[in-house]
This record gives sequence, C-alpha cells and structure tokens, in this order.
Amino acid sequence: MNNSATTRTISKIALEYNGNDKGTAEMISSNCLLSSNPEGQYLEMKTVADRNLNVKKWALTGYISQPDEIGRKLTDEEFLEVATEALEKIGVTGNNQFRLDIHNSTKQKHIHFIVNRIDISGKCTVKSHDVGRRFGEAIRKVCKEKGLLTDVEIGVQKKKEMLKNLSEALKTSNNFDELLFKMKEKGFDIQLSSNVKDGISGMRIVKEKDKNHQTERVYKAGYKLSEISNRLKISEIKSLFEVKNAVREVEKSTENWKEFRASLHQKGFSVKIQYKEEFKPNQKNEIQDVWIGKTEQLGNNKQKNGLIFNQYNGFSLSKIDPNFQNLTKSMSENREISIQNIQPQSPSKESVAEIAGELLEELLKPNYVAQSDDELWKKKRKSR
Repeated sequence: MNNSATTRTISKIALEYNGNDKGTAEMISSNCLLSSNPEGQYLEMKTVADRNLNVKKWALTGYISQPDEIGRKLTDEEFLEVATEALEKIGVTGNNQFRLDIHNSTKQKHIHFIVNRIDISGKCTVKSHDVGRRFGEAIRKVCKEKGLLTDVEIGVQKKKEMLKNLSEALKTSNNFDELLFKMKEKGFDIQLSSNVKDGISGMRIVKEKDKNHQTERVYKAGYKLSEISNRLKISEIKSLFEVKNAVREVEKSTENWKEFRASLHQKGFSVKIQYKEEFKPNQKNEIQDVWIGKTEQLGNNKQKNGLIFNQYNGFSLSKIDPNFQNLTKSMSENREISIQNIQPQSPSKESVAEIAGELLEELLKPNYVAQSDDELWKKKRKSR
C-alpha cells in the first residue's frame, strides 16, 4: 500500500480537508475528541499540544492508499484495521487524539489521518525521527501479517513488468519517438528529461492506469529508469539507437560481410563475428552472432556492461532487433567472392586470382571468437 507520514504544525484547515474530500469523505474513527466539527476538534488538539511546549510540530499527518492490485477488496473496517495497527507500531496509543477519514473521490480509495503526537498527559509518544520510513515499515509488517501485498512487493512486480515491456519496445524502435509510441501502445507513458550538455539524460516510466491526477502532488506515479534497472542506462539506449541506425543505413548498400564491415568501420563502428564452432580457415564457418559497437566505447570504462551492451564487443545483432536476423542470413549467403568481378586497384604483378585469394582469406578470417577459444586462436595465428 502506498503511504506517507510526516510531522508538522497544523491549522483547522487540515482537519477541514480531512473531513471534506469534495463532500465524499467519511470519518471512520476518532479518539479523545468531543467535538464533531473540524474547528472544535482543532481547538481540542491544540489545547492538548500546548501541554508540551518543547514539541513544535505536534501533529502527525499522512495517508494510506489502496493500489489497483488490492483495489477495493478491503472493507472499510479492514482498511481501518491496517491503518490503526500501523499507527500503533510507531507510538500512537489510546491516549492520543486522532481522526481518520476515508476519501473516495480519487481513483484509489485512501485513508487520511491526523494524530496529536502529544497524549492527554502531555507526553510525546510519536518520535519524529525517520517517521516516514518507520510508518512505511509498519504498514508493510501489518500487510504481511494480513496476507496483503506490500508497496515494495507491488513495486517489484511493476518494475519487472516495465523492464520487460521496455526491452521488447527497444527491439522494434530506432529512436526515442518510436520508443515512446511503442510503450504508449503497451499502456505505459515515458517521460524524458534532458539537459544542455547531454541532451536526453533521464527517463521515467508510468503505467497509464496508475496515473492519479488528484494525488499527483503527494504521490508521483511511476519509476525512474535507474529504479527499474541498475543495468540499463539512458546512455546504453542512445548507443543502441546509433548502432541500429548505422546498420540499417549500411545494409542498403552492401552485399557481403567484407563490404558491411568496411562501411561500418568508416562510420566509427567495430564489427566482430562469432562462429558456432572453432574457426577453420579456407572453408565455410557457420556464424552464430555478429557484435557491433562504437570503436571508441569498446575495451575501456567509457561505457561499462549494461543490460544489452557488452563493453568489449558492443551489441549482439541478433538480440537488438529481430529483423537483423534476416540480415545475418542474407549476408552469409552472399559471402562468396566472385573472382571475375575483382579488378586490381593499381598496376601490379599480382594476378587476379592472387588478389581474390587474399580477399577471400580476409573475409574468412574471424574478427571475434568465443572467449574460451581466444588463446587457442592466437597461437594458431602466430604459427601461421
């Protein structure tokens, strides 16, 4: 359950708000209060609070909100139990004045509470230190005792769902505009932040049905990208879009891996080919994957490993876009070099066949092998 608690000095306006809620509020519990109207209740609370002049912020105010995952399954009495038991765990006793109201005007039903931290004997029973955190922990403990989902558990579920949908949308998006549109189709709103130095610098994802404009100032829906995953950063998404756009541009004008690799190299990208088995010279080797990344970002700490980025190899072509699997297949089919089409660059004693042989050897030479085979391949190259 979403919740909030803070200590402050209040006026009668706070009690009026609690008891109104556009005419839909319903007081479900009060303690040590004789008056039935907000003004009278405020005067009673202030009189008791003045018995302890050392405490300036004498009121504890906050709310507990039922998320959609719980919906309106709880009765008002069950909801009240959760609230009162949590308040008891942070120091509220039978000698503290309080008022609890259920509000129904917003999307999620929620309870607002106002508690006098000073009890009728003049003792402050509710400590202000970390009261928001302690109240949240109390709510979670009560929820677990009653078999209800906590806000943390609900948050974990939502973040997992957001990351799954974001990962899927990234595979079919080539820029941020497309990404926003794809996520919108999935029921999520992406809010981008930017600055002068980096351009787009941050992202917040909100589930559309979680939006609650009436309580937006109190509770901001959604999560930052850093909260959803510590492995996926905005810089990784930017690099992904750069790679995808470069590949799409180059594939239009190339017919084999040699041309493809050379064109991307001119644009500042590295292409590494991973084979399914140990590479064997002068014969066809089945390609398992192709890795592409900006040369300046590979092999250093400029951009570390991410959710889909490898700091030494870049991005896996087969994983960043399903359409690139067809590219790998078509390039592999066009890998044979036609000797008849090869012409010497400049007058030379080398024959056309010799030049073709060199090009074929260059094409078949691996740019990347599995890590376990790396040392073996280095030894074979030296011996050759």
